[in-house]
Amino acid sequence: MKRTLGVLLVIVAVFACSRTVVKQPSSPYTQYQLATKLYEKGNYLKAQKEFQGVIYGFPGQTFIDTAQYYLGMTYFNIGSYSEGVGEFRKLLKTYPASALADDAQYQIAISYYEESPSYSKDQTDTYSAIDEFGVFLDKYSDSPMVDDARAKLNELYDKLAKKLYKAGELYLKLNSYDPAILYFEQVRDNYPQTQWAIIAMYNTGVAQMKLGKKAEALRTFQDFVTAFPNNKLVEKAQKHITKLTPQQAGG
Repeated sequence: MKRTLGVLLVIVAVFACSRTVVKQPSSPYTQYQLATKLYEKGNYLKAQKEFQGVIYGFPGQTFIDTAQYYLGMTYFNIGSYSEGVGEFRKLLKTYPASALADDAQYQIAISYYEESPSYSKDQTDTYSAIDEFGVFLDKYSDSPMVDDARAKLNELYDKLAKKLYKAGELYLKLNSYDPAILYFEQVRDNYPQTQWAIIAMYNTGVAQMKLGKKAEALRTFQDFVTAFPNNKLVEKAQKHITKLTPQQAGG
């Protein structure tokens, strides 16, 4: 009997201790603070649960939009980008006037940016990132992240330009000059600000020359030299111009 009583006392003591350790937040803001501390420590999975508890348990609180934003960030920080995008979109839909709306839109764009693969692969996420950065720049032109968004947009444009250029370059190597020119023209038309547009212009002239279109090739090389006088390919372009320029008969 004494042994049984002793066991019961131990069980009661353990249960009492466990109850004192697992404390429930005394208020919505206390739970929000707990979630924030977990987030700051990098404990994103536990922070997720606490932010969700705040959002779904206390929807009328003034800090709910912030909790919603950081819930999205917990997913972003563990590489679950699609889930993060979903949470950021909830913020924009439910709290469009939030002070964190620009941050949420920026994070949507960054999430797709992080998913954007190398140029040789499917570029669906790259196009999505470009679209979302466009929305960000249109809606939040005063945001401090504007310069960074533009820089990342240029990176994405460069990747798409490289994909087109490499296709044209391959056709050029295969002596398929007409499709090569088509790809080079797409680079120049769609991404004129990239380095690939410059090389594409030069190689357009090369392909035209290979096709026997001397007059077109001459104009292309002349335009190239005029537009990019300091480019390293100018010397080669000048040599082509010399060969393609009609020689005048002596008097």
